Amino acid sequence: MAKDLLKRSPDIECMVPYWDMVTDIIAGEEAIKNGGEAYLPKFPEEADKDYAFRVEVGKFTNIYRDTLEGLATKPFQDEVALVGEAATDEMKAFCEDVDGCGNNISTFAALTFFNGINYAIDWIFVDYPTVTDAERLSRAEAKKRNLKPYWRHILGKNVIEVRSHMEGSKERIDYFRYQEPSYGDEPVRVRVYAEEYDEFGVKHIMWHLYQQLKEPTPEGDDFIEIASGEMSIGFIPVVPFITGRRDGNKFKFYPVMKDAANLQIKLYQNESALEYIKVLACYPMLATDGIKPKLGADGKPDKIAVGPGRVLYGCELKNGGGGTWKYVEPNANSLEFLKKDIDKTKTDLRELGRQPLTALSSQLTTVTTSIAAGKAKSAVTTWALALKDALENALYVTMLWDNKDVPDNKQPEVYVYTGFDNVLEDGSDLEELGKARERHDISQETYWEELKRRKILSAEFTAERERERLLEDIPTDDIDLDSSDTDEAPTTDEKDEENELETRRK
Repeated sequence: MAKDLLKRSPDIECMVPYWDMVTDIIAGEEAIKNGGEAYLPKFPEEADKDYAFRVEVGKFTNIYRDTLEGLATKPFQDEVALVGEAATDEMKAFCEDVDGCGNNISTFAALTFFNGINYAIDWIFVDYPTVTDAERLSRAEAKKRNLKPYWRHILGKNVIEVRSHMEGSKERIDYFRYQEPSYGDEPVRVRVYAEEYDEFGVKHIMWHLYQQLKEPTPEGDDFIEIASGEMSIGFIPVVPFITGRRDGNKFKFYPVMKDAANLQIKLYQNESALEYIKVLACYPMLATDGIKPKLGADGKPDKIAVGPGRVLYGCELKNGGGGTWKYVEPNANSLEFLKKDIDKTKTDLRELGRQPLTALSSQLTTVTTSIAAGKAKSAVTTWALALKDALENALYVTMLWDNKDVPDNKQPEVYVYTGFDNVLEDGSDLEELGKARERHDISQETYWEELKRRKILSAEFTAERERERLLEDIPTDDIDLDSSDTDEAPTTDEKDEENELETRRK
């Protein structure tokens, strides 16, 4: 039995509001509107019915998700691949299916990268099937039973508590607790991995699986342990991928996308306000002056039908004048002001999202656009290198599950594409490359390599095959190979004439 397993540690608890917000933003308009007052505050003394209508007509343009998708795809213009001495046939086969669900390392890494940017942290858990006869299990038998390591995604928002300590000069996680995803009527389950010591002081890595009870016990326990075991690897095999700035040695992070997420909510509020005002403009309120309303049986004024083909009459006043009717509607200047403010918010959001600015680009200077593009590249490159480290650490743990010891010359090395960092958005680098080639400042092969890196040439392009094709394209006249002229060397006069022509060309 156990209790309070869903209670988060203080450092992780402070991340929850941000995680909830970006989860709803990624989910889209329905999730944002279901969030109600968390994202669209009520007016003072606004009735629930009026507020529900304002939410219903609200507008949500998801620039945040579009920006995030653009950032998260940059390192995957080439496939992630295992390279170096560790790229054995066995490890290459593992990289084709890292999670047991048919996803290769590139597909798995893409989701890790997306979640890491969105939540500031994502976790890779390198697990192994539970085996009762591990000591007697041979490699052949393990292969026959399809027993091998596999990776699992653990979202940052599902982690409840993490503890770590310094072991020598290396930080080691000694406690890891997270909630397994559940849907509908599925029971809530919590997994705990921890370093535990026996009566002799020997350390063991234990895991426990708890399931929530429908009703707490008289002692206050609300979870029951349904499974447990020991991990033979000797440490908790979880690898973090971090994009946010860490707060000391705690697992609290400053998310890189927080300002962009907050601005996305502000955009939702502004767009919803504009949509509501547009409704009022299309269906304005009718006001009257000097008209005595007709009362119904309940003592309240009857509703007046308005629209095409209807005429409203005013009563004659004592002073001889008549009552008047008029519409009360928003000022057009207010609509124009709010529209401009929304456009500016969209531009700011793209800039905060570290995307090269495209909206209203005609109003931006070249320097401003270059700075925005540079931010995008430098940020994503840093994250891509962090992803590379995380994948290499996960592969190292994978190899430890199989071999128990990994020599220095077999340390895994992963290729992650970062070439986008050296490509200018306006294409001026291509022009400079062409000029450098014309001046013979770079070789033909270097020029091809740069074109291939920029995706101008396809991934199947090879310099060797292109040279062969160029030779085949050279036009040749029919030559009589039996002619004795072909064996004669050029005379001295002919050589002098060729040299003179070459000098004139220069």
